[in-house]
Amino acid sequence: MKRALLTVHKFFPEHRAGTEVLTLRFAQELQKRGYQVLVVTANPPDRDARFRGGREVSEYNYEGVPVHVVEEALRLKNNTFSSEAYNADVGQFFRGELEKFAPDIVHIFHAQNLSSSIIEETVAKTIPVIVSATDFWFVCPIVQLKRPNGVICRGPGPKGVNCLTCYTPELFPPKQEFLQALERKYPQLVDKINGLPSLIRGISQEASYQAYVVSKMRSAVSATTSRPEILRTSANRVSAITVPTRLMRDIFVENGIKAELIHQVPFGIETAPFEAHQVKSKSDYLRVGYVGTLYEHKGVDLLINAFLSLPDDARATLTIYGDLNQFPEYGLYLQSLVKPEAGNAAKIKFAGTFPNTEFGQVLESIDVLVVPSRWYENTPLVMQSALAAKTPLIATNLGGMAEIVKHDCNGLLFELNSVESLKHQLLRLLKEPQLLRTLTNNIAPERNTKQMVDDIEAIYDLACGKRVESLIK
Repeated sequence: MKRALLTVHKFFPEHRAGTEVLTLRFAQELQKRGYQVLVVTANPPDRDARFRGGREVSEYNYEGVPVHVVEEALRLKNNTFSSEAYNADVGQFFRGELEKFAPDIVHIFHAQNLSSSIIEETVAKTIPVIVSATDFWFVCPIVQLKRPNGVICRGPGPKGVNCLTCYTPELFPPKQEFLQALERKYPQLVDKINGLPSLIRGISQEASYQAYVVSKMRSAVSATTSRPEILRTSANRVSAITVPTRLMRDIFVENGIKAELIHQVPFGIETAPFEAHQVKSKSDYLRVGYVGTLYEHKGVDLLINAFLSLPDDARATLTIYGDLNQFPEYGLYLQSLVKPEAGNAAKIKFAGTFPNTEFGQVLESIDVLVVPSRWYENTPLVMQSALAAKTPLIATNLGGMAEIVKHDCNGLLFELNSVESLKHQLLRLLKEPQLLRTLTNNIAPERNTKQMVDDIEAIYDLACGKRVESLIK
């Protein structure tokens, strides 16, 4: 029996985004083909990863897949700014996993939270390692290639110079978190500061925080500027890299990853659960939907503003599926946009989350799904799911989204960050009665998980064959 060890940056049941779904379905398909599978992952909180208490590792089984977890106590054990790129403690743990499980292949769906040390440990044991990149982590520490001002980026540049104003500031905790940590470590000092008059207390707190930033700045800059070479070197040591889009291939090559390692393999999904929901339920309104994470880079505020700017008599509704509490500040901001006095506000509904098994039913009640992301994306599985359910898409004319959506064929594209452009595409669906039907009829059958695994299993065989040749030599 072949053994495959899969890694991902986080996993079910605590985390349920697209990469987690892709990893789970891939693992289950490998099991059907006779593989023994193990998933190794991490379990970071979505926000505030300061606290290190509790156990270092955990194990469980999820939907028939065994899972071993690097908990925060291990991931943050000897944490430094450079641990994001290379974490020696995680590497030591992973070496033990390799020795116990003895995989024939290691397949990395994501290395974030685990770091490049998992690649180095695998290569050291001459085990073939395949990377299936689902975002730009290998070239961008915040994975989105989007700068704080919203400008799209193509990579870190020489010595990571582009990251110095983008990633480096993110390495430092907000002042309030720093003060809380200071209180835990030096309670008597903080008591004295808190006893000062308010003006002096504020100055003292600010001075303490700035002193901390200054003391750590050199190591933060060093971690930022050394990261590109660390990740590039590790990426070029793997047996193969699969990417879902031409854009990702181009960006990886531009940033020094060897072109000969890269194979374009589009993602696949479980299409059967959606094929039963290809006929929409009846409605006199155009039902616009959003499904996904509610966070700034996903552009949900853009969609709300575009919908609110439609004529007050527009026969349309907007349903937003996602957890408003996952990123509470942004969730509150979205809710603040839907003011009761706004003409179309009553037609907007925040519907929360739903079990993945109900996704087909959700899509059956949506006429068009909007993906308004502000970053490149790749091949969001939500887009493939929508197409499998014969649901046309409106998406940003950017990155992998524009490779999936063919404008005026299976969906519509609008310009990055443009409320007016998105509004225009929504109005077209309202004013051109046949357009929605035309887009629906042009949707081709969606690629499934089996087809993806077929393609990657061929890469497995090639990588394992090369390993045998090297051992013989």
